[in-house]
Amino acid sequence: MVHKYAVLSVTTLGALMAAIDSTIIFLAIPEIGQYFGIGISYLSLIIIIYLVAATAMMIPSISLAARFGKKTLYMTGFALFTVSSLLIVFSPNVLIVVILRAIEGAAAGIMGSLGIPILMDSFESGERGRAVGINAISWSIGTLVGPILGGFLVVIDWRLIFLINVPIGVFAMALGLRRVPATPGDPGHRVDVVNLAGFLLFIVPLVVGLSFLNAYWEIAAAALFPVFVLTEIRKPIVPRGLLREKSYLFLLASTALQALAFFGVLYALSIYFQNDLGMSPIVAGIALSAYPISSIFASPLGGYLLDRTGKGTIIMFGGVVLQGVTIALIGIFLHDLLYIAIMLFLAGVGGSVYWAASTTLAIDIGPPSLRSAASGTMFTLRNIALIAGLAMLPVIIANADPAEAGLSLVILGHNINIAAAVVSYLLLSGVLSVIAGIVLVPYYIIRRKSSRYGKGAKGRTMSS
Repeated sequence: MVHKYAVLSVTTLGALMAAIDSTIIFLAIPEIGQYFGIGISYLSLIIIIYLVAATAMMIPSISLAARFGKKTLYMTGFALFTVSSLLIVFSPNVLIVVILRAIEGAAAGIMGSLGIPILMDSFESGERGRAVGINAISWSIGTLVGPILGGFLVVIDWRLIFLINVPIGVFAMALGLRRVPATPGDPGHRVDVVNLAGFLLFIVPLVVGLSFLNAYWEIAAAALFPVFVLTEIRKPIVPRGLLREKSYLFLLASTALQALAFFGVLYALSIYFQNDLGMSPIVAGIALSAYPISSIFASPLGGYLLDRTGKGTIIMFGGVVLQGVTIALIGIFLHDLLYIAIMLFLAGVGGSVYWAASTTLAIDIGPPSLRSAASGTMFTLRNIALIAGLAMLPVIIANADPAEAGLSLVILGHNINIAAAVVSYLLLSGVLSVIAGIVLVPYYIIRRKSSRYGKGAKGRTMSS
């Protein structure tokens, strides 16, 4: 017997932990810097190494799950995340923190790759959209709780932002070991790490170069790019079975563009609120709460609409265009806080509706045997887009104010006017969101043709 709601609880807790951990760190950065006596470059590394490791680990997770089984690997990820969070509390220096944050990020990558496939295996076809939508609420709650909770915990001790993961992880592991169904692995399955090596060799210097505005790292990334290309030619990041689904490629492109625009907005505005308006981290987190609050109900709404109507393209297009228009309007009228809150609420509705529908369609586009591959590919590209979106902000700030070109990812405590750069960033995010909607047009055409001739995925996922 499959305890589907217990599985939903476990995977939702896993997503919640990862979501909180990816945002709660921002509020602790000044305290960590003061405690260890380090500068902004090392502090930025604490943030970005988590994202890079999470993205990198998504690449071999599919192969590892095939060898060891989804449940075994997923619970291993939970254990690594919980233990690394605990050990950060006792770290004697920043190097240990960076290493443990990398382990924590890798564990989050495992949970991100396998959580949705495990969830979808436990629910029937007509229930999956709602299940994914409910699971997506955890990201909204994590985005909401992370900055606000972090602001309060840092006042007591910055270590508490990591210690809070431990009881959640222990409870979820206990429930998961009992209720998540075991899936057999294939001990003879070969785990290929060449793609992982090629990806890391390229992405690490690229992101560090962009984040720190360091030409040497960027040159290194350019020199290593051919290595990355060769590894992808040898074994593409998108499995060949999915490459035959051309609509899947357009959907991936759309989700990557949406993530590039969606995830950096709160970060850009939090910097603007704290540096230009002088808000405290707690007040800034509260001011930004309209965005994730809307996602709490909009994520399951997107899944419900997909299950009820089957009009995937219309739901996604409407959501991502709403996101883009409202983000751009924030950039045009940046100085009215009430107006910003209203537009953030609408942007959260649009982005969350899009996220729930696109996630379900992307993972369910092929046969059940390809769900893990489809999930891992989608989340890998989304995380790459997330990293790129965060890394773009200091570049835009440098162009807006060349005197501050040395700023890195986190810009706290600098008395500079970055309003112009944030406006440019928001307008660019709005344009990227609209382009993500336009990319859905060929997706729709291909799915319609496939439906007409009886090919491709199940009729429920056909957009009409």
